[in-house]
Amino acid sequence: MRLFTHLLRSAVLLAVLLVGAQAPLHAAIAVNQITDINANPTGVGFDGAVNIFASGGGAPFQVDDDAVFMNNNIVVYTMNGFSANDGAGLSISISNGENGITQTDPPGHPPNTSGPNVDQNNTEPVDPVFATIGNASGKLENGNAIRFSMWMRQDPNDPVTMVPQIEPVLKLELWKEARSGFADFNNVDFPNSGDRLWDTDQNAGNAAFNGFDQSQASWVDMDNNGATSFGKPVAGSLVTDEWRRVEAVLVVDDDPLNDGFKWSIGNQFFDVGDVEEIRAVMFLGDFAGTNLTNAGSIWVDNLMLEVFANQAAMLATPNPNTAPVESEGLPGDYNADGRVDAADYVVWRNDPGAFGGDPGGYNTWRANFGNPAGAGSDLGQSAVPEPAAFVLAALAVTICSLKRWR
Repeated sequence: MRLFTHLLRSAVLLAVLLVGAQAPLHAAIAVNQITDINANPTGVGFDGAVNIFASGGGAPFQVDDDAVFMNNNIVVYTMNGFSANDGAGLSISISNGENGITQTDPPGHPPNTSGPNVDQNNTEPVDPVFATIGNASGKLENGNAIRFSMWMRQDPNDPVTMVPQIEPVLKLELWKEARSGFADFNNVDFPNSGDRLWDTDQNAGNAAFNGFDQSQASWVDMDNNGATSFGKPVAGSLVTDEWRRVEAVLVVDDDPLNDGFKWSIGNQFFDVGDVEEIRAVMFLGDFAGTNLTNAGSIWVDNLMLEVFANQAAMLATPNPNTAPVESEGLPGDYNADGRVDAADYVVWRNDPGAFGGDPGGYNTWRANFGNPAGAGSDLGQSAVPEPAAFVLAALAVTICSLKRWR
């Protein structure tokens, strides 16, 4: 009996070690991989909540934040209609705490136009990620690197046929007032009394910062024609037959021109200690009246927002943000249980449009009926066992050993 107890404990320990080995700690993660993207509350942005938005009352940009494809939760952005200065996207944020600023109104600000900018206290505590990476202040510091990533794809049933004026851009913003939406869009500085201190698109993309090694936003070629509508460098191109990861990076530098004047809003200057919110944004929009009728859809999934002590630490840490599950799945396995059987037909029949329509989804199921996990996969990757499988395997070894001993 003692031997059995000892072997059982060894099996459980082995299972724990194996489970731990497949999911190593990643201390730099501020917002972990969000696989159930549309289950997160919207309109907040902090604590892993995703703010998913679209303006224009449904035209030309529509967002479906309840979408499901092959049992996987995704967000779908559809273009249909004429543009009227509208946009869509998502954002997710990290709190840097309260900065102590109560009001800003730069000298020279036109009186009685927008009034003094009164700051509201940031009630969100400082995210512990800054202490985790070793920042002495316990908050954001110069030199820290921030990485924002997600997986994107053209809708295979509604591919992109026309692009808006602004194709998807991934960017990082720094705000002196958390949750604020008050910012103008001057490319160099902000002469009014807005709250946005830095934007890797609006600021860093301006020619004034060429040669100063400022982190740039990442632009996405959404129709896979090799270029973006704004002529920006392509960070990634979307296709219909696979998911592709896109990322944006910011290395924090509150003196972007190395002139000693810090970030500026009019005649006022701000440093890294004045940041209350780090905001990661994906945005697409149109301000040119483009006809986007039946222009197609793109999908978004698996967001991750990470913070590192410096750029070297970031480069030494591969992004662990894995691809959405369907790209590794078994064709026809609509309930994602590792086999294609009658249960998958029921799932498809209940929602054909989510699985290739009719007859496409049915033909896929029929052609792969009876396949086990791994069969028919075009990625050539074996499935990683769930933690429960490790436990069962370890216990099986224990039982076999016990039988041989007896």
